[in-house]
Amino acid sequence: HGTQDGAVAHTPPQGGNGAPVYAQPVQQPVYYAPVQPPKWADPARLEQKELRRAASRLSFATMTSLPIQVLWTTLATLILTVCGVNFMGPNTIGDFPPTAYYLISSIASFLSIVLPFSFFLFFGKRKLSDTVLVEKNGVLNSVLLVFAGLAVSVLMNIPANLISQLLEGAGLNGDANTADLLAMTPVTEEFAFRSVTTAVMRRWGDWPAVIFSALIFGMAHYSIQSLPVVLMAGFVMALLYVRTRNIWVNIFVHMLNNLLATLPIALEGLVGADAANIASNLLTYIVYGLGLIALVVLLIRNFTGHKVFRTPMQRGVPVRGKALWMFVNPGFICYYVLFVVMCIVTLYS
Repeated sequence: HGTQDGAVAHTPPQGGNGAPVYAQPVQQPVYYAPVQPPKWADPARLEQKELRRAASRLSFATMTSLPIQVLWTTLATLILTVCGVNFMGPNTIGDFPPTAYYLISSIASFLSIVLPFSFFLFFGKRKLSDTVLVEKNGVLNSVLLVFAGLAVSVLMNIPANLISQLLEGAGLNGDANTADLLAMTPVTEEFAFRSVTTAVMRRWGDWPAVIFSALIFGMAHYSIQSLPVVLMAGFVMALLYVRTRNIWVNIFVHMLNNLLATLPIALEGLVGADAANIASNLLTYIVYGLGLIALVVLLIRNFTGHKVFRTPMQRGVPVRGKALWMFVNPGFICYYVLFVVMCIVTLYS
């Protein structure tokens, strides 16, 4: 429409009801920065913390066994002394009469090994059925694995004896105390170092569980002389437990290994030192032969479709710096320091 001065007036567009329609202001999009979770809630950091805590507590549980054993032995010695037991007799074992020695050692094995790891399970709210596994593997397969594992463990006596000879040549204590005559010791140690330790550490993979279990088991003997034997035995038995999930395979390997290690001591009083050494060497070669046969049969069975192990090694939950967190923690550091101190004391005792 025209106006008085000739200008053209623009009228706003009208809606369906005749009302003017005005343009709406354009809304600019709002961008929000992504919310970063706090460091303590980062899943990767939480997994690292859980690994570090588990390794530390297992190391403390292992380290606790030494003071418990010392306290119990001291207390038992005082009680027996008051009761009039003679500790200076000719037929003593570790300054104890034989009956008292086996009784005290059996109780010490339970108190110093089973008790700390039982508390670990209890306070960690872990089920015993999830740690002590007894799965079927077949009788033949289990027997072959026992002899194969036993042969590998016994083979490490060669470097252990060499270390003992070198230490004795340097004027130090070369005694490699690797085993005990007690039948209870394999049961208690397999419960602690294989059942509990590997079951807990398998969360982060089978290989870390095997390595960590073998290492703390080897260090638990506090002896440089016996370290090759117990370290390899711990590695073999941890590997067997992870792959077979049957604690009885480990117990039999451990028990037979201890029997071979202590047989010369038992035979010496019966047939003399020379005959005992001959019998011990003969049994060692028999074990090597049976172990070699067992390994060959296992390989043949595995390649012919009879799988030795049902499941492959599991990788577990990935953790950055897994090896670092397993060993750089308060428990393992304290345990390592105690191990070094006890080894020095043993060398000069």
